[in-house]
Amino acid sequence: MLTRTFGYLVTWYNLLPPFATIYFILYIMLGVIHGSRTYRLPEYCDTHSNVTYYKGDRAILQCCVKYLGTKQVIWKKVNENFALTYGEMVFVSDPDFDVDHLPHRDEWNLIISNVQPLHAGLYECQISTKEDLRKYVQLNVLDEPAPRKNAISIEGPQFVDKGKKLVLTCNATGQMFPPEDIDWFKDGQKIKESERKGISIAKFRIAKTKMLHSQMEIDKADMSDKGIYICRSSDLAITSTNVIVLNGSAKRSRKKIPPKLDDNINIDTESAETNVIKRGGGNLNANPSDSGASASTSAACSIALILQNGNTLTSVLTMLCCVFVTLQVCYRTL
Repeated sequence: MLTRTFGYLVTWYNLLPPFATIYFILYIMLGVIHGSRTYRLPEYCDTHSNVTYYKGDRAILQCCVKYLGTKQVIWKKVNENFALTYGEMVFVSDPDFDVDHLPHRDEWNLIISNVQPLHAGLYECQISTKEDLRKYVQLNVLDEPAPRKNAISIEGPQFVDKGKKLVLTCNATGQMFPPEDIDWFKDGQKIKESERKGISIAKFRIAKTKMLHSQMEIDKADMSDKGIYICRSSDLAITSTNVIVLNGSAKRSRKKIPPKLDDNINIDTESAETNVIKRGGGNLNANPSDSGASASTSAACSIALILQNGNTLTSVLTMLCCVFVTLQVCYRTL
């Protein structure tokens, strides 16, 4: 019987293709290697083991575990027999309890949204293994609300022209997380978008900076929009600003400036005298008395023209020359 069975195996082995033997050997080697791998126990990271919060704060109990694998993290209070959480599931009816899992940081944090003094005590973060792996975190709760800070600011113009857009922004920062909401008021009355067209209020949160940002816009400011604008957060932090609406825009006055002549312009006195004589109907060959009168008139016109267009020094010198010429002409006529 054994001889016959061994003969069947040899016959079956001879019928296999040549590479089947290589596959069989590799399969056995992989099984040996996989079986020889040692199991690595989960490890706790270095996190805070003693935390303190004010009453009403959002308490966070950290638990970071490396090499968790298929195991689960269990949160429970030391003096209680039941588990609070198992993995991402919560087993208590209290809505303030939650578990926050951060895969990229291997954290399984226990969250208590509205922490109270009765929540104080020793908590343990346990791993579901046959080994006893536990990490303890002491929670302390101060029986007083957290001190409030005036972490609110408002920005925007204090003056706006009638018909222009008015934009005001309000930034409110919380101590542990951003405020829930921001309300706008004008002269004590709450501003609502539904009561008037052209008013829009936008809000968004910035979790990283624990800030709530709100922006109020009035498309076309009217004279009735002037007043005191108040920004109030849900934490009852308040700030305000005064806005004045200007009725009409300023007009720029334009003053006409006469063109300035160049000081280097040369004036031909003889041409000016000739033009004066021609306009007066005179003749260059007239008698001396007429020439004297014409010369006096020409000199007077030249003086007036130079005084109008020339600079002060040139005008004085030219005037003296004209007076000298006029006296010479009058002397010759005598």
